[in-house]
Amino acid sequence: MNRYLKIVGGLLGLLALIVLTVGLALLLRVATPSMVGQSPITSPTPLAIIHSPLPTPTQVPVPPKPIPSVAVDPLIKTATGNTYRLITLPRETFKGQGELCALEASPDGRYVAVSICATEGVIFDVFIVDLVHGTGFQIGICHLDKTNGCRFKETWFRGWFPDSRRVLLMSDWLEILDIETGESQRITPEGETVTDAAVSPDGNTIAYTVIQGDRLIFRDTTGRLSHEVSAPSPKPGDRPEFISWSPNGRFIAYIWDQTVIQFNSFGPLWVMDVQTGKQWPLSPEGVFDSFPTWSPQGDQILVVRRENMEDRSADFDLSKLVSNLWIVEVPSMKWRPLTSLKGQGAWSPVWTPDGSAVVFMANLDGQPNAWIINADGSGLLQLTHNSPMMPRRVDVIR
Repeated sequence: MNRYLKIVGGLLGLLALIVLTVGLALLLRVATPSMVGQSPITSPTPLAIIHSPLPTPTQVPVPPKPIPSVAVDPLIKTATGNTYRLITLPRETFKGQGELCALEASPDGRYVAVSICATEGVIFDVFIVDLVHGTGFQIGICHLDKTNGCRFKETWFRGWFPDSRRVLLMSDWLEILDIETGESQRITPEGETVTDAAVSPDGNTIAYTVIQGDRLIFRDTTGRLSHEVSAPSPKPGDRPEFISWSPNGRFIAYIWDQTVIQFNSFGPLWVMDVQTGKQWPLSPEGVFDSFPTWSPQGDQILVVRRENMEDRSADFDLSKLVSNLWIVEVPSMKWRPLTSLKGQGAWSPVWTPDGSAVVFMANLDGQPNAWIINADGSGLLQLTHNSPMMPRRVDVIR
């Protein structure tokens, strides 16, 4: 009997030892993971070894967006005998989402930059359309990250360079994009949030303003700071918008935004002498001007003067806009009305290349259509009928 008791006791002791060993092993596994395998938390890679950036993200495949179909008609003949072509975006052929926000032909007339936006003015997409081949492609400023790859940020088109192959793009910063090679270069530094920009006629200088609205900044195409011009004191508005260079590059016209409307900015028109930094107002007190455009000769500026700023629904609804086109002779600062629409609206004015006439959009017949008027205010003529195009922008090419 004692023999059997000793055997049973031995087995029980052995079993207890096994249980104790297993328990200790489990406890050590939970409490000390670095003992089971190398832990990146307890044994990090030395900082000195991390010397290369993350791999460049690859493009994430996304369904291609439909390219806008730009129409080049009708043929326009001015009083001087010169002929030009009207550029529009037909409503019936546009298959994408949003509305036409901007339309600008390249200097050589081959390409058109088309900006599509929401009703409130936020840019969705920017496209380049080749008028020669009828093809196109989307452009924009890329946001790169390891997970999503290249996704276009909200991008604003801010002008062609004279070579008709480089464009200026704006998001929070500015980039120059070569549409033929795809190469892009950022030209504004971190910490600046850009609100508007324009390329000088010779293509060598970028003028832009930042969200603080306290100055105009000038950089060359490499991003090197040229100079800055402080805002007048007191400021005539929130910030300069609609920056427009004179054809000879000597002056800049801009609107001091007093409305803080995302889609349209209205306020007094000012001019700056780029060489001296001198700034002076051109608009009379109490008016709201916008969309300044220099005449090809550089001696006049055309603006849209809004007359119903109190009607906020007209900020986005063109059928409710009340406005006229005005011209100021820059040397004499004398104003004259170009149109007299009597309670209706005009917008999107563009000079013909010879400076003899202005093409614009208006709701004269209850629908938005393209019209032309001689620079002296005579010869008003309707160019399109039954609103065949998306109405916010038109352009003219030779």
